[in-house]
Amino acid sequence: MMGTETRLLELKERVQAVVDSTAGHVSFMLEDNCGQLLEKDCDVPKKAASLIKIPLLMAALKQVEAGNINLSDRMNIESESRVGGAGVIQYLDQDTSFTLCDFLTLMITVSDNSATNKVIDLIGIDSVNKFCTEQGLSNTILERKMMDVKASDAGLENRTCARDIVACLKILLDPKSNVLNVESKQLMMSMLRGQQLLDKLPFFMNLNTVQVANKTGELPGVEHDCGIVTFGEKSLIMAVLVDNLIENPSGKRAIQKIGRIIEEYLKGS
Repeated sequence: MMGTETRLLELKERVQAVVDSTAGHVSFMLEDNCGQLLEKDCDVPKKAASLIKIPLLMAALKQVEAGNINLSDRMNIESESRVGGAGVIQYLDQDTSFTLCDFLTLMITVSDNSATNKVIDLIGIDSVNKFCTEQGLSNTILERKMMDVKASDAGLENRTCARDIVACLKILLDPKSNVLNVESKQLMMSMLRGQQLLDKLPFFMNLNTVQVANKTGELPGVEHDCGIVTFGEKSLIMAVLVDNLIENPSGKRAIQKIGRIIEEYLKGS
């Protein structure tokens, strides 16, 4: 069995080899229960894509805790609010009603853009950015809704960085953190563990032996994934953000390879 320092050095070398072979810019951060293991350009802001749904979910849960909204509140989603891209709501009957909890769940598990925009309407962009500021997520900002081409063309963009996303996920594992209450932490973790988009970090992982709670994001030239991987009593928290890609599949493959390396490190092999 290799010593801890030797294993960590091997981890760094293997991840760096993937980074060096990727035709794009890769930033990442990896922490275990005790703190940071490795990072690269983790404070570099990037287009957030659907990773912005992580702080958005947390901001919404804070509003639930404050009594401003209720998870059981039921509502419809207007036809003009239904947008394309990821998700299923755009294909459902116009008269289908949803609870707020439904919207949050769909926003995470299938990255539903229509559900996301409904959540933004309910709590407001300002409340999301206020949450990010309060939590010290200095490189994270929500400036527009999902699939808002006009806003994007006007220069408005949602941004985040690897460090900020890891900071959000760490809250879920920290029993001393009071950013969210226990019920909110458990609900958020359940949503992330119910993730249906498993084609990046978890792609090569043996999901019978490790537990994964993750959230992906992608745009043309952008591939992201973040998550918590647990094996027994050990957990690793990570975010891998790739941009400047000429073709997206190369970024996805890089994240898949990093996921496999991380699982092997976690299992001590």
